[in-house]
Amino acid sequence: MSLKKYATVRTDNMMGTKIGSFLVSLRHPAEIENGNILVIGALEADSREVRETAVPAASTPIGELALIASEEIVKDVKLHDIFEFTNKANSILRGYRLAPNDIFSVSPKALADNTMATPVVGAFACVQSNTKIRLSATEVGTTIGKVIALEVESNGDEWVVIQVR
Repeated sequence: MSLKKYATVRTDNMMGTKIGSFLVSLRHPAEIENGNILVIGALEADSREVRETAVPAASTPIGELALIASEEIVKDVKLHDIFEFTNKANSILRGYRLAPNDIFSVSPKALADNTMATPVVGAFACVQSNTKIRLSATEVGTTIGKVIALEVESNGDEWVVIQVR
C-alpha cells in the first residue's frame, strides 16, 4: 500500500517525452517534489547544460517554467514506491518545458494548500508564488492550463490530469 508521502507526476503526453529540446536539466537549492514547477534560470557557471532555478511568482510567464519530473529512484529496498521519492537539495533535476496541448498528471500532494477543496474537471491550473500548482475556479496569475480529468487507479492512487494551454 502506498504511503503517499511525496507528490509525484506522470508525463502522459508531453513534448519532452519525444523531443529532447523540451527537457531541461536544473539544480535547485532546496528539496523539491516531482509535479512541482520552477523557473528556468541561467546556465550554472562552467556548465553547458545544468540551469539555475527560482521559485515562480504568480505572474511568471509559462515559457519560463519547467514541470519537475525526475526519475524516481528509491534506494531503500523497503520502499519501492514512487510516492516515497523526493528530489534532494542541490541534486540535478529533470524538468519539462511546458508546451501547448501537453498533458500531464499530478498526485494531489503536488497541489497547493490554497487549492479548491475538491479538484474538479474544468478548474484552472495556475502559477502562484510557490512551487506547487494552484487549482482555481477562476484564472489567478499565470494559467498553465485546465483540469481535463480526475483519475483513481485500482490501487487507490489519485491523479489530477492537466492539459496545458
